[in-house]
Amino acid sequence: MLEMRGIDKRFDAVIALNGASLKADRGEIRALLGSNGSGKSTLIKILAGVYGPNGGEILVDGKPIRILSGMDSKKHGIATAFQELSLIPQMSVVDNIMLGNEVPKAFGVVDRKQARQQVQALLDRFEIDCDLDAYVQTLMISTKTMLEVAKAVAQKPRILLLDEVTAALHYDEIQILFKIIQELRDEGVTIIYVTHRMNEIFEICDQVTIMRGGKNVKEGSVNELTLDDIVFHMTGQRPDLQSSGGQGMSEARDGGEILLDVQGHAVYPTVWDISMKVYRGEIIGIAGLQGQGQPEFIRSLLGAEEISGGTVTFCRKEMKFKSPTEAIRNGIGFVSGDRSREAIFPVRTICENISAGQIARGNIATYLTSKSLKDFSKEAVKTYNIKIGSLNNPASSLSGGNQQKLVIARWIALNPKLLLLDDPTKGVDIHSRHEIHKILHECVAKGMTVIISSSEYEELFDVADRIYVFYEGRVSDMLDGERMTEEFLVAAMMGMTSRQPNEAEGEKQHGTV
Repeated sequence: MLEMRGIDKRFDAVIALNGASLKADRGEIRALLGSNGSGKSTLIKILAGVYGPNGGEILVDGKPIRILSGMDSKKHGIATAFQELSLIPQMSVVDNIMLGNEVPKAFGVVDRKQARQQVQALLDRFEIDCDLDAYVQTLMISTKTMLEVAKAVAQKPRILLLDEVTAALHYDEIQILFKIIQELRDEGVTIIYVTHRMNEIFEICDQVTIMRGGKNVKEGSVNELTLDDIVFHMTGQRPDLQSSGGQGMSEARDGGEILLDVQGHAVYPTVWDISMKVYRGEIIGIAGLQGQGQPEFIRSLLGAEEISGGTVTFCRKEMKFKSPTEAIRNGIGFVSGDRSREAIFPVRTICENISAGQIARGNIATYLTSKSLKDFSKEAVKTYNIKIGSLNNPASSLSGGNQQKLVIARWIALNPKLLLLDDPTKGVDIHSRHEIHKILHECVAKGMTVIISSSEYEELFDVADRIYVFYEGRVSDMLDGERMTEEFLVAAMMGMTSRQPNEAEGEKQHGTV
């Protein structure tokens, strides 16, 4: 059905693809895997017409084709849902989905009524609850992602390319999407599926192609591979599966200092009553389905969201930061999983990106020399193993995993007392994810405290000492010790819990649990 042979792609001196290949049959879901920078996204963009290859050939149904633009890709029955969304923020939902696929009436007039009916049917299929006339820029990121996939499906493609489409989705949305993907496979659609979430490969995919260094290193049936096998082919190393989650809990809480005490915290209309105590040297996980108030809670601690009620005591002082700058100056750092909007400055240099935190922490009278900023950036790159060409290269030249390590290095190098992370490994390969987890544990061992919100419960089990589960703007449960299991977590995410978090925490401290 689809075959790519000997594909080469260069960006100046950088070789992104070196004789790469890809093959997928009709009615097959093929996982395309690889660490950040392996070339898989470049391969997808060549099929989508974003890039033109420097060599090789593409065949559909055994016949050579040329793809030099997005229109060429569409002409051959290929549709793509991109991780970096292709939706136009200033246009409505219905206009975004029908753009380039308009329903004509007589004299070339667009049939708006039929278009709205088609889009509404599509939204119903994807269980997307939004107004057809809503501007895309007003929607949540998970809704935008579902619309990105719906837009691709609306083209009724023969080949569907899905690039990290679940990175911004939560469990319930992923299950809806998987149901639709399986239906499309049964209808004969060929699906190329790119993901960093390893559990999804075994749940949804039939075959797998693994890339490393711009080349194919492994192809085969998903059933014939284990997770260890996949990680080995992606990285060239066998994974260290030993988790260090929970190791710091007993020491931190056994008579330890309370760094952050949140009581009755509210950020209307999403957060209603959050209470938690965070001890110095802990990693606290925050879990929950999408839309339960996790991002708003994290950003309110940083001063980026207005607090509607309750108290926040930080370092034994009641605080209510009016801006992120004030929070940063008081020893708080922040890492967002939405790199393009909240973390990096793509066209600025790597040096400028790393130094941004140091500049933000200073005041108007602070003088920073270019040499000091460069030395600061060099040390951060070395310490956190960020793979770069030059400090003067733009941040956009880095792979996703290295961009995220850059952002984490920016803040950790400033040694904050409290580091807030909102889904920090979204769209990051498993090797880079393990490196980030290792960095966090090393920082906690030196006295830093971490609060990490994640849409992946495996990540929280791996890294967190305790997990607070959010449900409808409140804490439905606090998991620690033997209760840190998938069963307890899923139950709490659905609002089903048998004990109150504050009571459980108090019992633990007094030794009655």
